[in-house]
Amino acid sequence: MLIGFAGAQDIHFTQYEFSPIHVNPAQTGAFNGSYRIGGIYRDQGRTAIKGAAYRTPMLYTDVTFPFALRKQDWTSLGLNIIDDRSGEIGLGSTKTAASAAYHFALDKMRRTVISLGAQYARATHNIKDAQDAVFPGNLLPTPNSGDNSKLQQKTSYSDISAGLSLSTKLGAKKLPLSLGVSVGHLNQPRVSLFSGAGGSDSKIKPLITANAGLEYPLNEKINLKPMLWFRNIAKPSEVITQCMGSYLLNAEKAIRLNAGLGYRFGDALQLMVGMDYGKVRAQLGYDHTISSLAQGQSPSGVGAVELGIMYTGIVVKKPNPKPKVFCPRF
Repeated sequence: MLIGFAGAQDIHFTQYEFSPIHVNPAQTGAFNGSYRIGGIYRDQGRTAIKGAAYRTPMLYTDVTFPFALRKQDWTSLGLNIIDDRSGEIGLGSTKTAASAAYHFALDKMRRTVISLGAQYARATHNIKDAQDAVFPGNLLPTPNSGDNSKLQQKTSYSDISAGLSLSTKLGAKKLPLSLGVSVGHLNQPRVSLFSGAGGSDSKIKPLITANAGLEYPLNEKINLKPMLWFRNIAKPSEVITQCMGSYLLNAEKAIRLNAGLGYRFGDALQLMVGMDYGKVRAQLGYDHTISSLAQGQSPSGVGAVELGIMYTGIVVKKPNPKPKVFCPRF
C-alpha cells in the first residue's frame, strides 16, 4: 500500500440512524426506553484495491436514568466502540468513547425536549502490517526512502466532542421533528505515525455534523420520514438526503417493513431495506458509486454494504404495595 502521510480520518455511514452516539453525543439516551444496544458494520471499496478493503464495525449501548433536576427531565450515559481499517497494511484506528447527556423537557408530556451531550474518547491510530507499507521514495529506480524506519506501529490520543439536539412535535397532527448539531475533535488532537512528526498537518480539524428529520403519516399503515445529513471537516463536506418509508404489517406484533432511498451528493446513490420486529430494528444499506471512484470498482459502481441492528429495552419495576391488614368484626 502506498503511503504519503498516515493521519486520522473520519468515517461515514449510509445509515447514520444506526450510529446515534457516534453522530451526536446529545443522542445518548434520546429514545423511548430504559436501555439501547446496537451496532453497525460497513464494508466499502472491497474491489477498489486488489486484496484490500475498508471495514468499519461499531458497537454501542446507552442507558437512561430518572435522576435529574426536574421530574420531567432525565440523564443518560453511553459507550461507543469503533474500529476502522483500510488497505493491505491495516491502517486505521480503534476508538472507545464514553458519553453523557442531559435532557430538558419543556413540558410534562415531553413533547419538546432539548438535549445537551458531551463525549470523551481515547483512540489508538495504528498499522497492523507496517512491513507492507510502500512510500513514494521506494518507487525510485534506486530506492532511498527513509520513511520506513520512521514509521511507528501506533500512536494514541484523546478526543472530545459535544452536541445539541431538539425533538418536538409540529402542528395539529403532532408530527415528530428532530434537529441536531455536534462538533467533534474540539481539542484538535495531533496524530502522526511518523516519529518526529507533529506539525499542523497532523492536527485533526473540528468535525461539524448537522441533521434534521421529520416523520409524516400518510395513513394508519404508512409513514414517511425525510432526512438531511451534513458533515464538514476542514474543506471536505458531505451532504446526504434520504427518505424512508415504513409500512405497518402487523400491529399486534409491532412488525413494520422499512425501505428508503438516499443520495450522497457527488458520490453515491443509496438503498436501505429492513424491518422492525417488536423492540428490534434491523436494516441493510447499499451505496452505488456514481463518482469517478466507480472506475476502480469491479463490477463498476459497487460501493459499500452496511448491516445495522438495534434493540431498545424497557425495565419494568414490579409494584411493591404496602400490605393491608383487615381486622374482622366481632
